Amino acid sequence: MDLESFLLGAVYHYGLLIGLSTFEFDWNTGRVFTTKWSTFYAIALDSCIFTLYIYHWTGNTNIVNTIFGRANMLHEYVVAIMTGLRIATGLFILIHRWYQRCKMMDLTASVVRMYVARPQVRRMSRWGILTKFISGTVTDGLQMAMVLIAMGRIDSQFYLGLGLQYWMSVILNITMIQQYMIMLFVRTQLQLINTELRQVIEEAKELLLSPRHQGVFMTKCCSLADQIENIARVQSQLHTIVDQMEKVYGIQGAMIYVGYYLSSVGTCYLAYSILKHGYENLNMTLSAVILSYAWCFFYYLNGMLNLSVMLHVQDDYREMLQILGERTIFVGLDVRLEEAFENLNLQLIRNPLEIKVVKLYDVTRSNTLAMFGNLITHSIFLIQYDIEHF
Repeated sequence: MDLESFLLGAVYHYGLLIGLSTFEFDWNTGRVFTTKWSTFYAIALDSCIFTLYIYHWTGNTNIVNTIFGRANMLHEYVVAIMTGLRIATGLFILIHRWYQRCKMMDLTASVVRMYVARPQVRRMSRWGILTKFISGTVTDGLQMAMVLIAMGRIDSQFYLGLGLQYWMSVILNITMIQQYMIMLFVRTQLQLINTELRQVIEEAKELLLSPRHQGVFMTKCCSLADQIENIARVQSQLHTIVDQMEKVYGIQGAMIYVGYYLSSVGTCYLAYSILKHGYENLNMTLSAVILSYAWCFFYYLNGMLNLSVMLHVQDDYREMLQILGERTIFVGLDVRLEEAFENLNLQLIRNPLEIKVVKLYDVTRSNTLAMFGNLITHSIFLIQYDIEHF
């Protein structure tokens, strides 16, 4: 077994273990299926999580002042919003996975079938898979370390709450890894068909310059036309996968990235509070501060990896349009080959590849920069409010 297969298998089985995945699939055959064991296990585990949360919320769960010695009211609000949104998102994802089970299975079947049909994609995705796996694993490991440190400083009545928060963090992390892996495969497929398209265009150029022997010329043109039609078919499948992802992951992704946005604002404020009051006055140790900063780095690295792969998918799509633009220099090719080029071009123009979040927000570089600008502005507002009132 190669490295990428091992890492993908680890993510797959971890999703089953934590109750996030509600079905199974075979990497070798591309078959997606349900079993009684996986269904009953996921139902039992998800029910247990909801039951424990209901039990936990009925007790005294004000843990902020226990962890932060001099936490003011604004600290409590910030931490409560960040934690509450993360918990709400995790619980929503568990419910939504059951609601979207059939659509999720269709999406998985499409991805796995293409994965099986074009095994070179796995090799091309190796470093992307490894990077995401390492960042996700380190994020979970640091989160666990912070939970263990916190458990050493609080009463046992808060252990359940910390454990459930960690579980929600793991669910969000695996959800983002799954989304990243699908988009990574889409990007790698686009890179592969861009390479194939370049090769076809280069061969077409050579065909124009070479002496024409009617039988050889027609055979070569037909072969190139077949390759272009295959590229168009794969591109259409990739477009369908992106559309399916928007339907399946749309609301989940929106909640996760709203959580990232609010967490970024809250993290900036809490970093300011540490500088203002000192970590000792906030009942924190130096090791806890270092772990927190390290966790923040990998937590936001996880989010940036997902954002980056979505932006690069659109870059590869635009690159395909640029490559295809070179077809205008071809004059005198076979009619079928010219029609194949024209049909692919029309397909790309009529159905442009766009990545949206619940059809409200376009994931583009300009919108991303605007979001970062708003993040900085809101962080400054929150710090100014603290300066004026606390």
